[in-house]
Amino acid sequence: IIEGKNQSEIKEKILSKFYYNKALIYLKIAASPDAEIQALATDANDIAAGSILDLIKFESTSSKPRYTQDAKNEVPNIAYNYLVAAGIAYESEDYEGSYNGYISAYELKKNELLGDFAQLDTGLLFNAGIIAGMAGNTEASVDAFRACLDLGYKGITYTATYVATDQPKQYANKVLMTKDVELGLASDPIVGEDVRSSVFISLINAYKKLEDTENYDAALSEARVMYPENKDLLDIQLQAFLDKKDYDGALANLDEAIAKSPEKAIYRFVKGNILQTEVKDLDAALTEYQAAIEIDPTLSDATYMCGLVFIDRANKVSEQMNGLGLSETRKYDALKKKQKEIFLTSLGYFEKALELKADDMDIVRALMEVYRKTGDYQKSLDMKTILEDAGE
Repeated sequence: IIEGKNQSEIKEKILSKFYYNKALIYLKIAASPDAEIQALATDANDIAAGSILDLIKFESTSSKPRYTQDAKNEVPNIAYNYLVAAGIAYESEDYEGSYNGYISAYELKKNELLGDFAQLDTGLLFNAGIIAGMAGNTEASVDAFRACLDLGYKGITYTATYVATDQPKQYANKVLMTKDVELGLASDPIVGEDVRSSVFISLINAYKKLEDTENYDAALSEARVMYPENKDLLDIQLQAFLDKKDYDGALANLDEAIAKSPEKAIYRFVKGNILQTEVKDLDAALTEYQAAIEIDPTLSDATYMCGLVFIDRANKVSEQMNGLGLSETRKYDALKKKQKEIFLTSLGYFEKALELKADDMDIVRALMEVYRKTGDYQKSLDMKTILEDAGE
């Protein structure tokens, strides 16, 4: 009856009570463990939230707000219902529904009508961004992550063991945790790590998925400035340089990565590959490959690439041989001898690579050619048989 009337026709006290009671009724429907009761209104929590906000807005112009404070006290319960629904949706792999639950809780808690009671719960927003990505809603994911960063989200958690239960308890902030520890109510306080760099990585990956190159580059640059020591961001930037074929940028990035993680052989290997294939500096490439092998002797790819460097050198000798005149037999023979020595050096690397990775047919193929070049025709035939047996 009241819903069908104009607000001006209803007494202020009655309308306030109506909004408040309506919110309570639908809140109970939404929170009921009974499926039949929940089925009375599948959007009960939305109605409860709307009624709370309608009440606060209505009483904001009243000289005597009767239910505003009580209504604000119900906001955490409504937000909790959204999170329960989000959890249920997540478990059933309804990620869009789960996202809606998280973002609804976030939007409700930050509503400006709540005044000083409003909260920017960036933890909810971050979770919404993660689940939006799982739902395939990359645009919403980007919006959430970007907002988290702009709002200063760090994701630091505060946990201590609650003495009464001997169970971990999470606190909203460090002050509350410290207070309980000082009072002897809790022990073993733990302050979690700043996860802001992870938010940047999530945002960068989302931009990449959207093929938004401009914002991808901007976010990556911003993150690298803020977290220059973060190795994950360093790797992402390296891949970005490689994708754009910016080899100068990639080499500078690799030098930085090598300085920060000298124990990672992969950086030396990738640098060697760029120097060999793009810069055409075989000596520098060989130095990097050998450095990679020194760090990790089991790295078959680096061992194989050392062999290829010597093949490239042997091919350059072939070019010199082909440029000789028919009368220059002595020079030709000297170069041929030099070339065979180079092939024999490459052979050592390829044989070692095959020991490390016996199922790599590229290595077998290289060995077949080098055995032939060095006159070991039987072994060359053996390699050919292996290739044929493998269907190559």
